[in-house]
Amino acid sequence: YVTTCVQCQKNKPKCTKPSGLLQPLDVPDRPWQSISIDFITGLPPSGSCAFDSICVVVDRLSKMAHFIPVHSSMTAEKFAELFLRKIWYLHGFPRSIVSDRDPKFVS
Repeated sequence: YVTTCVQCQKNKPKCTKPSGLLQPLDVPDRPWQSISIDFITGLPPSGSCAFDSICVVVDRLSKMAHFIPVHSSMTAEKFAELFLRKIWYLHGFPRSIVSDRDPKFVS
């Protein structure tokens, strides 16, 4: 009943803090100074290692991207090793990393 009642929905108390204003990200001065990382998950297993996810690392200035096949069960420690081998080795360590707070980054 409550979900269909217009009055109930208008008077329903808000349980979350109101969102703040969006702040634009600074434009990096040089390539690979700032990167964004995200995961594409839920893919069918592929290849001899049966990868089921893709880690996408994008340079925010040049938009150059690396697509790294990974397993969805990968730990934060394994991801750190992979990041060092695939990104840091080629481009150095970025000044900032933008992510969507994936559990692999937060842990």
